[in-house]
Amino acid sequence: MSEESSLGHRIKEARKEYSLTLKELGEKVGVTHAFLSRIENNKVKPSDELLQKIAHALDYNDSQDYLNEFRLLAGTYNDIEKGSKFYNSLKSSGRLEIPRYNIKDTKEDKIVERPFYKLNYLFESDFKVFYDIKTTLLGEKVATIEIPNDVINQLYKDINRRIIECVKQNPELLKSIEQPDVIDEYKDKRRKRTSEMYDYLNLIDTNENAEEFMREIFDDENLI
Repeated sequence: MSEESSLGHRIKEARKEYSLTLKELGEKVGVTHAFLSRIENNKVKPSDELLQKIAHALDYNDSQDYLNEFRLLAGTYNDIEKGSKFYNSLKSSGRLEIPRYNIKDTKEDKIVERPFYKLNYLFESDFKVFYDIKTTLLGEKVATIEIPNDVINQLYKDINRRIIECVKQNPELLKSIEQPDVIDEYKDKRRKRTSEMYDYLNLIDTNENAEEFMREIFDDENLI
């Protein structure tokens, strides 16, 4: 975890938003400024009781948002308040692991270390979006840029159209969440179609150009 996304850094950030010194916040929560400094520098992991006090001291509206965020960063995921703004944000981003997306069948929500994400969330959020320009999926980046909003909007439209077209041709993908095997079957079907195309070309033309053409159009690694 990077320093910027750590619990200590977030507590320090929240404290400075309210222009509180370490001493002032320490007095509010009953710890010394030295101990609070160790928390902010990730030298000490605070108890959940202390997290509640810190969140309460910083959250004047008592919305629980700070507490939920601090608990997430501290690793105490099961205590996040369901129905809160922060909880709903996690759900929309895909960071809540909810089996089959059926909340009624879910006994316990948990945050996964390597979560799935809804691509929509990236396009619909207010965050800046950066992109590493590459020529192949696993290749070295050529440059990193911030993507302008008009390009992001166009990408969203293009992706949406392409996915809709894919679903039209493969309607079984509509059940890909409830039935994980659907994606595997889709991949198998695509491999079979590629193999059949190669076989067909071998029958009508053994020219190396035809083989090179097929290699290019079915190459998933090439990005340009």
